[in-house]
Amino acid sequence: MHTPMEGSLFQIIACYHQYAAREGDVETLSLEELKALLMDNVPHFMESLHFPQATQAQCHKQFLGRCHSVQTSDPPPWFPCNSPGDARHEGQGRKEPYYLSELFRAADKNKDKQISFEEFLFVLGRLLTDYHLLYHRRLCACYCAQHSLH
Repeated sequence: MHTPMEGSLFQIIACYHQYAAREGDVETLSLEELKALLMDNVPHFMESLHFPQATQAQCHKQFLGRCHSVQTSDPPPWFPCNSPGDARHEGQGRKEPYYLSELFRAADKNKDKQISFEEFLFVLGRLLTDYHLLYHRRLCACYCAQHSLH
């Protein structure tokens, strides 16, 4: 019997192969296959994870600043980003046509216009980073609500 994390890893692998087998090489994803995989399986990633600057500063100063010993009201550089190439580029939204093309280009390390499983790990890294930020946002929202910071 697998642990929950092992089960999740096997599901990711199965999902990758399900979409890779749709056209062309069954071991790689085309841009269209990657788009379908993300739109079907992680729709929240495709939405902008941007939230207002005032809320960012409040949460950073009151909660994250304490956790990370930061003494500034500026959000740290790992706050939400919407562009694969620029960690400070916010607000454009992932539904814009350029986003998936840029993500694909950034992940395609060998520039063969296909995403191998190893290159797909870059995309997974982006997903995990954003969902980790969402996790912290939920903690922050709870903290702010408990301490009347909204």
